[in-house]
Amino acid sequence: MLPFEDATTLSLTYHLNSEPWLNAAAYDAPVYEVEAKSFPGAAAVALPPPHDSALRRLLLARGSCRKFAARPLALAELATLLADAYGIARHHGALHDGTFCQMRTAPSAGGLFPLELYVMTQNVEGLPDGVHHYDVRAHALTAVDPGAALPTIEPFMLTYPFLANVNVIVFLAAVFRRSQKKYGPRGYRYILLEAGHVAQSLCLCATERGLGSLCMGGFRDARLNRWLGLDGITEGVVYSVAIGHPAGGDGGA
Repeated sequence: MLPFEDATTLSLTYHLNSEPWLNAAAYDAPVYEVEAKSFPGAAAVALPPPHDSALRRLLLARGSCRKFAARPLALAELATLLADAYGIARHHGALHDGTFCQMRTAPSAGGLFPLELYVMTQNVEGLPDGVHHYDVRAHALTAVDPGAALPTIEPFMLTYPFLANVNVIVFLAAVFRRSQKKYGPRGYRYILLEAGHVAQSLCLCATERGLGSLCMGGFRDARLNRWLGLDGITEGVVYSVAIGHPAGGDGGA
């Protein structure tokens, strides 16, 4: 039995024990029907069709791209993606020490913003290939592993076969204590929700700019974290998104 004041052990135990489930039988199973719940016989109200909007068109156009074209990506495009997905949107209120809260483009429980973005780049104009950290306050990319080449991630990315010509992989890493110091075990759930918010924003921003995206949860955590220089306990990757130019004929799914 864990003591009430232990805010992290249970979530950390789950996190460390949720590496990919390498069950070949499950992955090789035939196509299955997607399930959805219904209540036959209950009273139902037919809904009118949704309104057309720029956002709805983006939502309908978004798909998972699994084949990217070998084309360069402009640095301005990458800068826009990062700023629109998790950049500072506005300053809000003043803290007790006179500093201002820097609110982001994604919702965050308590305004604590536990995520850090590590960006692997390939064929981005004006930026060396390698791994960079997105310094959100400076809106700048800081070199973390200069020259790191895409093949180095093959051993720990289960989606590697789809990434041959990708321009960008954004690894969403969580500094767990930022949320859990206030919310305890529940803070871990808030972190995962926030990663989902940011990933969807990345996908929609990419779609708006004619780029393809692929959300990726299939990675070997321990190996990936070590490669990024993270200990996997105080900070670890929880999600990742690949972005690049879609190859002809890949409409996504």
